[in-house]
Amino acid sequence: MKCDRLPELPHSAEAQDAIIGALMSDGPATQWIGALDASAFYDSFNAAAFRSIQVLSNSGRPIDPIATYEQMRYANPAIDIGAMKTLHELANWRVTEKQFRNYVRIVIDHQRLRELNHVGTEIAALGLARDDPDKQIDAAQMMLAKLAIKKGKREPEHIHVSLESYLGLLADMSQGKNPAMRTGLGGLDRILNGGVRRGEMMVIGARPKHGKTALALAMARFMARENTVLFLSQEMGISQLMHRHTAAMGNFDLAAILRADPADQAMWEAVAQAACRLGELHLVHDDHPALNLRDVRRKAIKVKREHGLGIMFVDFLQLMAGAGEESRNRELDVIANGIKSLAMELDIAVVVLSQMSREADKIYGRPAMTHLRDSGAIEAAADQVALLFTDWAHPMSKRQAAMQGFSELDVVAHRNGPQGLVPLRFVGRYQQFSDWTDPKPTRSGKAAGDFE
Repeated sequence: MKCDRLPELPHSAEAQDAIIGALMSDGPATQWIGALDASAFYDSFNAAAFRSIQVLSNSGRPIDPIATYEQMRYANPAIDIGAMKTLHELANWRVTEKQFRNYVRIVIDHQRLRELNHVGTEIAALGLARDDPDKQIDAAQMMLAKLAIKKGKREPEHIHVSLESYLGLLADMSQGKNPAMRTGLGGLDRILNGGVRRGEMMVIGARPKHGKTALALAMARFMARENTVLFLSQEMGISQLMHRHTAAMGNFDLAAILRADPADQAMWEAVAQAACRLGELHLVHDDHPALNLRDVRRKAIKVKREHGLGIMFVDFLQLMAGAGEESRNRELDVIANGIKSLAMELDIAVVVLSQMSREADKIYGRPAMTHLRDSGAIEAAADQVALLFTDWAHPMSKRQAAMQGFSELDVVAHRNGPQGLVPLRFVGRYQQFSDWTDPKPTRSGKAAGDFE
């Protein structure tokens, strides 16, 4: 017989019964269960019945009360004959597909509430433990984070269903509802077919001093007008980031802002204007050094839960801490793939900055994919890889006047679109990046290996 139902935790006995009954009709209900599994059932009898029905379904055998009972007895010989009567009673349920899917949602919702109750008990125990409070709070946040963003099972989808969704997406795009999020750089947006997309990871590589952080901050500011942006900095503190934001938004010399001369009236006016503009952005900063994947996940989930999250920047990949893999190359492989998985799980776009090797300084010209440190792992995980080259920042630069402020972002890998060059203007003292609108400059006295 069924065990007594305990009223102390959230559940719906009727929804559970309806699901089991519908499944035993040997109809199409087995195709509607979605992410439901036996652990979602509060009633142990229904959980056992569900497991038995899954075994029958997976083996292609008919599903009815007798077959379910025999499979339950096979799994647990202690099941008594009274279970047969209960199964026959449940088989009287008749539900539509819409009703069935709603009952599944109810059962899963109650399961999550029970999990929340369990986590609450564990958090209460953490509060009583004599341990480092920061460590205990971090553990509590992770428990809640796992509940807030619970990874659902993905089910195979027939092309008829996919086609309906796809045509709806195209219709939205034709009306200007492009799911891509613009970066603020017209040339890059054109190559990316409108901008970066949720679930995708873009890697921007460069040597030091070429402006990769300035570029990422410029993109973050533009995108934070309409989307919440999380910028994870491992190299600069938040105050340093704010100096750069202020110079860019105030169109003022960064060096003058860093001096903060009380008599510099123009500087203070620029700071005031920048502050007004920055205050309108949906931008969240974090300056935690040596992040690991667990840190990144926890911070992203926290921001998504509190503010919503569209785009996350990570500055930069090689500064992240590994997890004890046998080599640094293997650690970066795990990190890169972990960040990509997080982008898909949280449905956010991710832009990861990456350091390039010193080999890129030995050739006066645009870098190549091989100059990325551990490029194999990065190329495999990324949806797009773009390499930044600023002429005047290269140690072999001829510093020609025509090339001053000229940068190029070379999209060298693009999973769903074209590759190409994006000419950019970089004004270092203002920390500003924008599209290069003048004729593309050329260099005199080009040597072998120089770019066009």
